[in-house]
Amino acid sequence: MKQRTLIEGSLQLRATRLGALAVGLAILILLPIIVAGSQINVLSQMIAYAVAILGLVLLTGYTGQISIGHSAFVGIGAYTTLILVANHGWSWLVTLPASFVVCLIAGVVVGVPALRISGLYLATVTLALAVMFPSLVDRLGSLTGGTAGLFASSAMPVPSWFPENSTTLNGQAAFHYYVILGVAIIVFALVRNLMRTRVGRALIALRDTPYAATASGIKVAHYKVAAFALSAGVAGIAGSLLAIVLPNVFDTQFDLLLSIYLVIGLVAGGRASIYGAIPGAIVFIALNNWIPNGVVSLNLLSGNANGGQSVGIISGALLVAFAFLLPGGAIEGLTRLGGRFFRIRQTPPRGWEAHKRHTEPMADGESDQVSAVGERAEVSTQREGH
Repeated sequence: MKQRTLIEGSLQLRATRLGALAVGLAILILLPIIVAGSQINVLSQMIAYAVAILGLVLLTGYTGQISIGHSAFVGIGAYTTLILVANHGWSWLVTLPASFVVCLIAGVVVGVPALRISGLYLATVTLALAVMFPSLVDRLGSLTGGTAGLFASSAMPVPSWFPENSTTLNGQAAFHYYVILGVAIIVFALVRNLMRTRVGRALIALRDTPYAATASGIKVAHYKVAAFALSAGVAGIAGSLLAIVLPNVFDTQFDLLLSIYLVIGLVAGGRASIYGAIPGAIVFIALNNWIPNGVVSLNLLSGNANGGQSVGIISGALLVAFAFLLPGGAIEGLTRLGGRFFRIRQTPPRGWEAHKRHTEPMADGESDQVSAVGERAEVSTQREGH
């Protein structure tokens, strides 16, 4: 297929992007109609984990701070929603801003002490946070339910105007899916717009050239804490969305393994891309759901005492292959694929051609002509002076 050239900012390129966006949204809207009820819940979890990975993109991908403790923030968001719904009778959607604020504060509490460390030392501190969170949940058993978990008396109710039958599994799962999808679209749009503002450019400057950013007047401490807080808040919203899918939480849901899988999803999707969180969530669900179910369905575990390790072996092999084939994540692969069909040409800024004519070196003939004109002008000026 012949490669098409599209000019940046042109109407044709905008129409192409809007068309691709419309096709993607149409697929997402039609998915609950195509798949069964149990798989709708899996899709809802995938979207929620995409939001969680988006929080890591904001912190690690754009700011350069490493975190292996985001499972704790996801857990805080989930427990906040369940506590407010089960114990205080709040509406499910109203708990989303509350989870964001609680996790925002938790991010500040973790981010301020972490200002003096970076790299592997910061990773170690956040790793300790992920390890401690389940124990902290058990210690606060009167509030969190401890090892028994916390349950809501009923799932988020389906309104009467919803077209699906609210009494069926498909009806409830589909409604929850659309709610989670709508919240995720809003969160992605807000983060995308944030990264296009002065704040977003400052965060990227801190990642790429921290000393130059400091010299230019960027308050490093403020922006680092803000990035940690915003990232934790986004992860908290993801936890609330997971609680909407399954209205029960346990301490073991938000352990170190969840943090590791979130980091894997970040790397697999593309750590410096907002939309990389989407393929990263697909990899997350594949490692946690599709691959284990496929191993069981193919009877790869039968007759083998160590068969339970097959899931880890297959997952590890796929990740190693992924790292070699697409080191920049799935977004890099999609960009390469799109580059075979489309080439986007950047347009020069307004007035560039005139500036180029004045600044580019002149040929020898043109230089001689300009010199001759200059000499004649100088002679005429001298005569007028006499």
